Amino acid sequence: MANFGPYLKRVTNPYGKRKVIAVPGPVAHRSPHLETGDPLFTAPGSSIQPSQSVSSPPEDSAAFESLPCVLYECNAAFEFTSVSENISELFGIESNELIGNPLLSDQRIPIEDLVLLSNRLGELEHLNKRTSLMHRMLTRRGLPFWVAHSLWKASLNDITVVRGCIVPMDYNGRLHSSEQAVISRFVHKMGNHFQLLNLVVNSLKRTVPESRETLMLQETVEKAIELTRGFSDYNQAPTCLSRVELMDILQATAMTRRSSFEKKGIAFDSQIHASVIGAVIQADPYLLELAIGHVLQNALEATEAGGQVTLQARVKCSGDNASAASISVIDSGCGIDENALANVVVPFFTSKKNHDGLGLSMAARFIEIHGGILRVTSAEGKGTEVEIVLPLEAEGQSCLL
Repeated sequence: MANFGPYLKRVTNPYGKRKVIAVPGPVAHRSPHLETGDPLFTAPGSSIQPSQSVSSPPEDSAAFESLPCVLYECNAAFEFTSVSENISELFGIESNELIGNPLLSDQRIPIEDLVLLSNRLGELEHLNKRTSLMHRMLTRRGLPFWVAHSLWKASLNDITVVRGCIVPMDYNGRLHSSEQAVISRFVHKMGNHFQLLNLVVNSLKRTVPESRETLMLQETVEKAIELTRGFSDYNQAPTCLSRVELMDILQATAMTRRSSFEKKGIAFDSQIHASVIGAVIQADPYLLELAIGHVLQNALEATEAGGQVTLQARVKCSGDNASAASISVIDSGCGIDENALANVVVPFFTSKKNHDGLGLSMAARFIEIHGGILRVTSAEGKGTEVEIVLPLEAEGQSCLL
């Protein structure tokens, strides 16, 4: 592991190496259609001069290879034409895997983040206009990690190009507090209900109490309490991380909810592969069981009597011998409209009557706290699959490639 001395910060890439946030590294792979004599890739104040050939980078550029900030360039169609060499060291991605491929790819970026990034790209209407954002990228195991991403348009030999800079981030600071936008939604929702409560109370003071108003008061109070509890649950952070066996979590979650499926007349099938036996994860058992439970509850509500819900789990390995658990909940319910899929994990988004829309969003948050990701695929009239991918400790794992 590289030692960056005083620059070392607690910024860990998805492959376990600690890195320093610094300035961009060199360009190693570049489209033959573009010249490399570009000041973007020359460090200010350095002795390095712009290279005129891809195959012959400046000798001094080796000094920049360990600096963990990835530079890239795209054409007007947002296809990679150049990527800095240190992307392999930082993200475990070979630069030649990206050349010619689109920036907006769901193989490297979760679909929810793709929507955000696509919107930001739409802001680049004028040359030299910049935009920046934080979003997730995916490792080869399909696990998320956070990056700070800055991008801008420029002109190179009268050709419009898009340039970007990507820096890995430490996510720990985000685990103990919700994003401000999410907090605002909670506050707004609770405020609306308490305002209604106040109007009803004032009405009761001026008139003879009626059962309808009494019922409305009761329902409003209950809803306000429910939202408050939802906020409290959503904003939880792990209280105690420990080594726990994934099998224990899955069995406990399935056992506590099996009776609910039986009561509704839904067949519940648990298919846990032998590779899960002995799989260990660093987790808060309560939050992890709560997350999987929310997914099962969502499947229960979406499936009619006579339908089926299946819980599947297995351990998968990537090329670097790192292992991850894949947990899927598959239902035969009504499915989700394609246009709604990108919003299913957004707090308060729901297509169900009298539902607050917090179940899947809470599950997604708790899974991400554990370094994992939650994905939803669905087809109207056919059902829905929610997949959870979680990182595992490497020792003693038997994997499915």
